[in-house]
Amino acid sequence: MSTHGLRPTRRHGRRLATAALAGLLVTGSLAACGGGGSDDSGTASGASSQQDSAAEPPAKGGAVGGDRAEGAVSPESARASAGQKLVRRAHLQLKVEALPDAASQIRSIAARQGGVVASEELYSGERGRDTSGTVTISVPADRLDATIELIAKVGEVQFRNSSSEDVTGTYVDTQARVTSMTASVARIRDLLSRASNVNDLVALENELSQRQAELDALTAQLDSLKDSVSMSPVSITLSTDDYEPVAAGGFLSGLKSGWKAFVTSAAVLATVVGAVLPFAVAIGLVLAPVVWWLRRRRHGAAPLVPQAVPAGPAGPPGPVPPSAG
Repeated sequence: MSTHGLRPTRRHGRRLATAALAGLLVTGSLAACGGGGSDDSGTASGASSQQDSAAEPPAKGGAVGGDRAEGAVSPESARASAGQKLVRRAHLQLKVEALPDAASQIRSIAARQGGVVASEELYSGERGRDTSGTVTISVPADRLDATIELIAKVGEVQFRNSSSEDVTGTYVDTQARVTSMTASVARIRDLLSRASNVNDLVALENELSQRQAELDALTAQLDSLKDSVSMSPVSITLSTDDYEPVAAGGFLSGLKSGWKAFVTSAAVLATVVGAVLPFAVAIGLVLAPVVWWLRRRRHGAAPLVPQAVPAGPAGPPGPVPPSAG
């Protein structure tokens, strides 16, 4: 084999190697350029997407806006979710044998039902005997009916009344105002923590104090509504006498009331006369002799007045007598 045939082959291989190396370099540079372009395009697309999302309204924006829109609750839905809020109360009139025993039984019933005694008043009649009284208890609203049935067994029920008041609207509105005012106070506190100007600090503190006062008032109102809904008052009037119901209107009722008033007035008048009569008799016994003596003395000491003689008819004037000397 001659050496002249090998030289072209070696040169051709070198050319191929050089071409392959140049191709690899070109491919790497193209890949690098392509990667940089994709990053730039991704950044540009991300910026455009952020601008689009910022330009869109909150209702059509991202997940936060959508959640807020879906989380908004209408007043009707709030009332439905809160349930009906009722304020219930009851009143009973009982005729009992002994007031202290009846009051003790009512206190025991209130304790067993998870309630408390709000007030108790017993009035004493003749000889220290209790004739009437009032006991007011407060029990959980869900145990009101059972409590009434137990109290009815203490004595003879002569009057019974119960009522319910729907406060659902007031309850839901007050609760919503408390929530809104709480968020408002939180925002004012956040602004106050970041304020650096003295004027801003003073203005924010004044606004915070006003909103905090409103929040406290609304919270107290909501707590009162919760107590009224959760607890029901029961007023029990106790008496050892029969309960007299209110008479219906009409002529006979008016006549009966008028006759009763007349009898009462006559009894009062007779009582006054009976109270004054002994004093009048005593004063009369003392003053009668004095008046008689004064009148007798006045008649005995009266002067005798001479009777006047009537004058006759006037005659003509007589002659004038001559003067002496």
